[in-house]
Amino acid sequence: MMHIFVPTCRDCTLIDLNYTPFLLLALLGAIVANATGAGGGIVFVPAFKLLGIEHGSIIATSFAIQCFGMTAGSIAWYRHARSAQQQAAPSSAWNCYRTLCLFFMLPTIAGVVLGQTVLISGGATQTISLFKGFSAFFGMAILFTTYRLAKVMAPDLETDGVARIFDSLVLKTLLICIATIGGVITAWLSVGVGELIAIALILLRFPVRMAVGVAVTISAVAVWVGVQKYLWVDQLIDFNILVFAGPAAAIGGTLARPIASLLSPIQLKAAIAIWVLISAVAM
Repeated sequence: MMHIFVPTCRDCTLIDLNYTPFLLLALLGAIVANATGAGGGIVFVPAFKLLGIEHGSIIATSFAIQCFGMTAGSIAWYRHARSAQQQAAPSSAWNCYRTLCLFFMLPTIAGVVLGQTVLISGGATQTISLFKGFSAFFGMAILFTTYRLAKVMAPDLETDGVARIFDSLVLKTLLICIATIGGVITAWLSVGVGELIAIALILLRFPVRMAVGVAVTISAVAVWVGVQKYLWVDQLIDFNILVFAGPAAAIGGTLARPIASLLSPIQLKAAIAIWVLISAVAM
């Protein structure tokens, strides 16, 4: 009589349930990231650091989680932009949403590639210091612009204003540089380009929700480019974390857009600034 041996493994599981708390962290992080345009790294980098995760794995895993969260968020914001375009006047800047996203994509991609190949970060200590300084600057700048625009009650930019921006070689070059530098910083920190683009668009008086949507979309492009290094070259992604955090981030990214719509433009900008400043202190 032939016996068939069936291997069993009672002492091991394919999924380590000790990592379930990352589900909640990713859900909340993706909501914050996609509601403010600040990028998921603004949550994951300080949280992972506090948990004692190795620096290389922090950046790699943050990239991987954001591929879920920022992609879901960019889809939600694109649908919102389509709806806003149908309801808005022909002169509304919302009609330039897709053009603006396409404009920022190429320099962002170039920046991420440069940051991962040529302009490589100087190590964990330098990277964390840069993160703290960058976050503090971004938070204070948003608070300043929120106060300034609320004080003068400046109206949102319209399509003729957008056209003037793109007709200006100086402004167009500046925006390309912002996206490229943001891409480099994102390569180092898994966060950066969304913040820089958001603050630039807010300063130029684009509708704040439009600024957030564009920032989320470009962040999604940046993390998909950046994660390739950690999939094929430096395999540092912690898949034990990702198996819980990835799907949760996708849910959070989808929920973020309607949550952001509950806030007024001034409240939303203040929320962005406060969260980023808290993240800088947490580091």
